[in-house]
Amino acid sequence: MMISMFPELAFLARTLIFPGLLFLFGLVLFCDWFERKLAAKMQNRMGPSYTGPWGILQPLADYVKLFSKEEIVPKQANRIFFTLAPVLALALFIFTLFFLPIDGAYTVSDSAFEGDLIFVLVLVTAGTFTMFLSGWASGNPYSGIGATRVLTQFLGYDIPLIALAACPAFLARSLCILKISASQHVPYALVIPWAFLLFIVVLQAELEKDPFDIPDAETELVAGYETEFSGRRLALLRLARDFQLLFGAALTTSLFLGGPAGPVIFGPAPLWQTVWFIAKMLLVLVVFEYVAAICARLRIDQLMRANWMRLVQLSILSLAATVASAPLLQLITGAV
Repeated sequence: MMISMFPELAFLARTLIFPGLLFLFGLVLFCDWFERKLAAKMQNRMGPSYTGPWGILQPLADYVKLFSKEEIVPKQANRIFFTLAPVLALALFIFTLFFLPIDGAYTVSDSAFEGDLIFVLVLVTAGTFTMFLSGWASGNPYSGIGATRVLTQFLGYDIPLIALAACPAFLARSLCILKISASQHVPYALVIPWAFLLFIVVLQAELEKDPFDIPDAETELVAGYETEFSGRRLALLRLARDFQLLFGAALTTSLFLGGPAGPVIFGPAPLWQTVWFIAKMLLVLVVFEYVAAICARLRIDQLMRANWMRLVQLSILSLAATVASAPLLQLITGAV
């Protein structure tokens, strides 16, 4: 009642608490723990076990430790970009999550507009460019190579990602993420599985997950564009990467898995919508981690060849197949 009487309180509650900053920070730490536990299970390891029940507080402990560590800045580094790049990357990836309907609506409730899918993809491109800046600004040759790989890999795989994201947008007849999510009477992952599977592969490369983790390949580049980072700067950079992974899983959920759609068993609908959204996100993370666990790292030439000679063509064919079969698919699924 109090919140409805004061719209400013509702705005602050949504942006700062739920589903805003505090909720997103808690969710990204939980997903980090879930991912590490899952990878450990697949590789016959224990994973986080000591900090908190079942090691669930280990990601938080890791960030607390990093924030307390000494920061070392190389003499040859560009201090301005070396400091600003991790902050900007984190801010951009958090902002993109405000445009995904975690509880059935955007974090800023009146922020929906036609074309926000394109806007979000542009924001992600800008966030990835800041990661390139972080490696370039450090002045380390290994970081420079890793940063170049970030830019080369992202710009190359951005083309098939946009083409595949257009497939559910075309079926929904909208470029609004909220409308695409709400239009899925049947999840688009089942309606256009060819686009969904390719989207997972391309997104794996966009997120630099194995086998596409060549920008920070430790056997070649020490730690890639992160090599010279330490302390708070390293914590912010790794937190930005965690939010990037969270965004990738959330975007897949919104475009192909119906977003927060699911049965409301009892209680308020936003609660169950959030539960279904997170459950679907965790399913996407399982797929990401399974691919990462069973695949060996690609070489840079193999990665670029796979993109330009395979995935670009397949993504365009997927879009063409979706456009050609759209009337039949909409008839079958009952989409309007």
